Amino acid sequence: PDSCACKETAFRLIIDLGDVSYADFIKLSDVPLFVSVLNFRNYRSKRINKLNLKNSDRKLIAAIINRITEQSRVNTVECFEKQATWCGLLHHIHYKPTCPAGAKFAKAMRDGKNISVYSDFEAAIATGDVKTAATILKQEKGSGALLRKLNFLISRCTSPEQIEEICGMLSTNKAILLIQLLKQYRNYKPSKQPRSFKFTRFGMLSSHLETEAEMLRRRSALSRDQVKELTEKLTEKLKNTLAGRLGRVYVDKDMSKMALPLQEATSMGGFGTLAKGSRIKINVGEKKLRSFVYWEKVNDIDLSALALMPRGEIKEFSWRTMFEEQSDGILFSGDQTSGYDGGSEFYDIDIEKFKAKHKGAKYLVFTANVYSSLTFDKCFCRAGYMLRDLEDSGEIFEPKTVESSYTVDCPSSYAYLFAIDLRKNELVWLNTGIDSLARIAYSGDTGVIEELFEITKLINVRSFFEMMATELVSDPEKADIVVTDKPVKVSEHATVVHSYDFDKLIAYLNL
Repeated sequence: PDSCACKETAFRLIIDLGDVSYADFIKLSDVPLFVSVLNFRNYRSKRINKLNLKNSDRKLIAAIINRITEQSRVNTVECFEKQATWCGLLHHIHYKPTCPAGAKFAKAMRDGKNISVYSDFEAAIATGDVKTAATILKQEKGSGALLRKLNFLISRCTSPEQIEEICGMLSTNKAILLIQLLKQYRNYKPSKQPRSFKFTRFGMLSSHLETEAEMLRRRSALSRDQVKELTEKLTEKLKNTLAGRLGRVYVDKDMSKMALPLQEATSMGGFGTLAKGSRIKINVGEKKLRSFVYWEKVNDIDLSALALMPRGEIKEFSWRTMFEEQSDGILFSGDQTSGYDGGSEFYDIDIEKFKAKHKGAKYLVFTANVYSSLTFDKCFCRAGYMLRDLEDSGEIFEPKTVESSYTVDCPSSYAYLFAIDLRKNELVWLNTGIDSLARIAYSGDTGVIEELFEITKLINVRSFFEMMATELVSDPEKADIVVTDKPVKVSEHATVVHSYDFDKLIAYLNL
């Protein structure tokens, strides 16, 4: 390939193919992240400071460094941001430079004074010079780095004039950065409430709920007025950034239920996969929903459902509890032909009857976990849903034939599949692998997925393209860009975008 926009893809190509030429698509400062990915994939270790690599892996890493340095692509200042990690890595692989640029770089990491951008940034913050700190970030790291540190900077401003100066530096044209910040401030919690921090690593999502001690030490708290002001400025910036990017646009109104692919790093793929937070209307009164998992190459995978109740409590429906909960509203199959060669489980949900029995329940969240001592990427698992007649037809249930399903292949034993919004009778796509080795139904911090329930209110496929349109048209045959999941007639030169065209959507987000 001539290019590779995603460095994680380049990492996988290097590891899977052993082809160092794919290092042309990454920077020297990306090498520690590459090593952490290799360390996890090959050794299931998450600690880059505790490496125990094979010689073949050491040689591969050294070859990557040599290729980049021989091309004189040495971004030393950025590498200083992880100087300690670099020192340990160079020592572990017994690195020997093959060119003067490589020798100079290795000496700087081993013996040089740290001259990273963040050293100057922290020095300016220490003196209370917030404007200088922000200027350093923008000039040396770009607007993206400034946006990511915005919360930190604003919290250290001592006057409205300083806040205005910092906001005046926001000059990025990357829509995805602005949207992610808007999402952050939409879910911002005041200083008296614990915050939930989310981290994505190795295709899994993990979270940390702020402790009381951490809340007391918190220095980057914003007031409600500051959050409101930032939200207004970011919204205005987003609209101005997107305005007039496209020509005549036709957008199906149903696209307002479809989410943009903003956080798909923990997603798993397959036919029918949508962006996290996308919603599908369920025809209540005509059908019941069947949620299922199907597996091979493992003895047992469990499907569970968690009802989120009004006061934050969670009611579990799983093999541990269903002997008391079977009803017309929720029916559990138990294991069907469980074993290494294949098995399945499913729940049948009559939404109206479930709501009548479990009053006040807001969402019913479906999860899957590997009961056997394996992770999903070490076995075969398909998960999905189907709508079935309220009156059983007697047809045999064959999960392998269902098209609206996807492969669960995260390197963990626990995954969120999708949820039913019981108030709106809509299915909400979750598709999130969780950093957990839980072997039974898990009811911990559901905050990691609850923000997905509201993401389409912030922005969706429809509102995104409406902001970019020079002109909105009602006839798809007169449009340059047609955004719909329905079969429609379009002009010969029109571009059609579907809700599941992730590559196209991401390209528009990164224009």
